Amino acid sequence: MSPEDVSGSVWVSVFGPGTVGAVRTKTSALWYVLGLLALANFLHYANRNVVITMYGDLRSLFDFDDGELGLLTSVFMVTHGPATIFFGWLSDRVSRRKVLASGLMIWSAAAALTALTDGVFSVLVLRAIVGLGTAACVPVANALICDFVPAERKARAVAMFNLGLFFGGAAGTLIGKKLGFPPAFLVLGLPGIAVAILVLKLRLGEGEDRFSERSTKRAPRKGAGAIRFLLALPTYRWTLFGAVFMAFSAGGYLAWFFDFLEGSKGADENEALFVLGVSLVTGLGGVLAGGWVADRLLTYMPHGRQAAAAIGIAASVPLALTVIYLPLGAGFYIASWLLMFTINWYHGPLVASVDDLVPREEAGLAQGLYIAAMHLCGTAPSSFLVGRLAQHYDLQTALLLPTITMVLAALCFVASFGSVKRSVVVQR
Repeated sequence: MSPEDVSGSVWVSVFGPGTVGAVRTKTSALWYVLGLLALANFLHYANRNVVITMYGDLRSLFDFDDGELGLLTSVFMVTHGPATIFFGWLSDRVSRRKVLASGLMIWSAAAALTALTDGVFSVLVLRAIVGLGTAACVPVANALICDFVPAERKARAVAMFNLGLFFGGAAGTLIGKKLGFPPAFLVLGLPGIAVAILVLKLRLGEGEDRFSERSTKRAPRKGAGAIRFLLALPTYRWTLFGAVFMAFSAGGYLAWFFDFLEGSKGADENEALFVLGVSLVTGLGGVLAGGWVADRLLTYMPHGRQAAAAIGIAASVPLALTVIYLPLGAGFYIASWLLMFTINWYHGPLVASVDDLVPREEAGLAQGLYIAAMHLCGTAPSSFLVGRLAQHYDLQTALLLPTITMVLAALCFVASFGSVKRSVVVQR
């Protein structure tokens, strides 16, 4: 049985053979799998963000200095970024659900063990292991979703998965602040083990003991040869460049927006929290809207996914300039909320576009390389570079840098339009 038939149904055995029979439906099975993967992503981002609001506890309990507190994020990303490529590569060779479940087990166990640590070194080592394990989540889940979701709903499904990013990131900061060390690590670590078991029990069609949950016709290319093959695809290259610029823009704004509200715009804490709270809601709407528009445009043009990303990014540029220069007030609020809406369009379209463009046998690696490039070349340097510019000039001027990279991202996606028709493989 193929994971997809002409009506777009999904063939899923939710609890494995011998327990509950296979369920073939457009709704319940699809929502169950997407919900489970979104829950994994929720735990991923909650575990990523939990430390940033418990610095006070770590200072008092372990005598962390500011440099060591900064290392908590650095060691996480040092293992996380490169490991996304490895886990993506591995998921093309063994069952994707097993790779994802293994990552869940690794990061959940490391998070729970953090509650038992008694020194700076052990906390840093376990944060590095959490970063390693979470690297399996996004690239493998992206490829897994694209394996079984009908092509015409792919971008929307990925957008639903990415809701876990927003809710998880917010929950992690809140739990870290309210529960502190060590309870927060237990609350976020232990549930991941249960989610890993549920992921292992999923059965998605035939051929999952081969290279992916969808049967394949040939073995994946080996090592560097697979990466060279992917980078030789023009549209994949343009998508990668555009994603890096977009991640830089989003990362720069998100890292400094609260400080910008209080320092440059003169908002008090409550007003700044109000703007950010509404921005979270509009950002969630933007993720869903981008996925919906991408799937709709794909029915009219072969480069519909890239067009959807380009539209969202292009619309963000005038909104960003308005936010930078408009004084605090109703117009500023509306512009900032719309900016959070449009700047988050890219999540669903880009993941679906990557899957459209590459062979099934390299789909996991393609997602891993895409995520690693975004984090290492886009998100990671953005907050630092914006901060350095703010030191030399001011934050208002510094935010022009991520605005410029928005323009570059939009140009990259427009440049990819012409090569989509010439792409060697399209997964539709």
